[in-house]
Amino acid sequence: MKFDRDVLYLITKNLQNDSISLYSFLLVNKIWCEVAVPVLWKIPGRIPLTKKAGSIIFNVILSHLSEDSRDILKKQGIDYLFTEAYRPPSFNYIIFWRHLDLQLLENMIKLRNVKESNINIIINELSKLFINKNTKFLSLFIPYSFKYQLHSISWAEQCFSSLKSLRCDNRNKNIVEGLAIIAKSINKLIYHITDFDNDDISGSLTLIENQNNLNEIQVECCAFAQSKIIEKSLIKKADTIQHLQTNWDPEDEFLSYFVNLSSLKIGDPYLYGYPNNKTNWCHLEKVSLPGLKVLIANIDSHQNLDRMNKIINGHHLHEITLCHNGLVSDADYHRRLIRAIYQNCPNLRYLSMPMMEQNFPEFERLLINCQNLNGLIFKNEKSFKYKSLFEILIKSSPISLYKFKIYFNRKFGHKFKLLKSFFDNWKDRHPMMLQINPVNFNDNREVEKLEELVKKYEVKGIVQRCDFDCFCDYEEFDWIRKNPDVY
Repeated sequence: MKFDRDVLYLITKNLQNDSISLYSFLLVNKIWCEVAVPVLWKIPGRIPLTKKAGSIIFNVILSHLSEDSRDILKKQGIDYLFTEAYRPPSFNYIIFWRHLDLQLLENMIKLRNVKESNINIIINELSKLFINKNTKFLSLFIPYSFKYQLHSISWAEQCFSSLKSLRCDNRNKNIVEGLAIIAKSINKLIYHITDFDNDDISGSLTLIENQNNLNEIQVECCAFAQSKIIEKSLIKKADTIQHLQTNWDPEDEFLSYFVNLSSLKIGDPYLYGYPNNKTNWCHLEKVSLPGLKVLIANIDSHQNLDRMNKIINGHHLHEITLCHNGLVSDADYHRRLIRAIYQNCPNLRYLSMPMMEQNFPEFERLLINCQNLNGLIFKNEKSFKYKSLFEILIKSSPISLYKFKIYFNRKFGHKFKLLKSFFDNWKDRHPMMLQINPVNFNDNREVEKLEELVKKYEVKGIVQRCDFDCFCDYEEFDWIRKNPDVY
């Protein structure tokens, strides 16, 4: 059976997140191989690479170097990079790259035990390889230590003028200002300003303000004074920004500009020069964010709890993540928070927040009122008993709820008695997807026993799948790993 190239291209496009299936394409015949290679090489390193895989990819990259570049490296005494006899590659793989991760390249170089003084020499030659008239990138990651002036290379404008996504951890003002001139179509910007003693962040501001359709921005800085300057630039792009994440606590007046905001993540205000008595939240109830669906915030203080109550009131949120560094000890504040959620967010789908046993009655009302709830995350098991929690979940969970993330705990009971009871009583419901964080496991035998128990209930159709990976391996509300988005 023959497929034309267009059909094969559509198939590979649908399989772009499935590297194993794509690899099998390479082995069918030349045509299938030619169709699959551009997709596979669109974003090398999109999944974590083993040392062996990284070394293989780096050898392929080196095989593309021109004779001039190879001679330059050899004259510098860096000929040890070439561990294999030169053999021209079957394809020009470099022209298929659309996502240039300079951190990935640095990591590959360091795997060869290259001297620190030689890394920039190698990066210089690799930059010529990647930045030329034949390449055009959609995303770019510039690491903290990168020193090469990308914008000064011939064909830089051709390569980066269509950037849609940029992550920049770099503090070099010239690099940032250079990119700001040639890249004006960035939709997603992740920017870390890492020097608290550097008052000149004009390049960062220009990069933000020059974008024509900035949709998502994640920005971190080290000093309170910097955050105030950055806010002024962000306000200028408020009409297009739908996803906002900061590592400081912005004032209410600032948030009021973002009328099209869909998701908001507010970080911990641990900035250099941050005023301890900053409480400019008294008018937050006047802030209207009609499109807000996702809220991620910290509630370590009573002031933060008050603020979250005000944000939740009047907004029909779909996802809520409330973080804490310690235990939330004030039951009344906690009760008010749960109440604000179920009174204002009937379409809530995902919730992650601290729980307190004395407020389980309010939590049960939340389950009853939020009938679209799909996933729950419980992170501070020290403040409640699983027996009470499991009983409430069995009694009052909406039909839509079947995804849970919990920490392993001895409160599961001897031989996991409570967990077994929870599984048994879940019969005839949607099979649950479960993640159990193994942080409290004392030995491998405990893990094995729990895995054996879960497998029994997978066979019975009560558990759909269970992972024992740490939560950090997944997005907050993902129960199945997702590869990064590809433009």
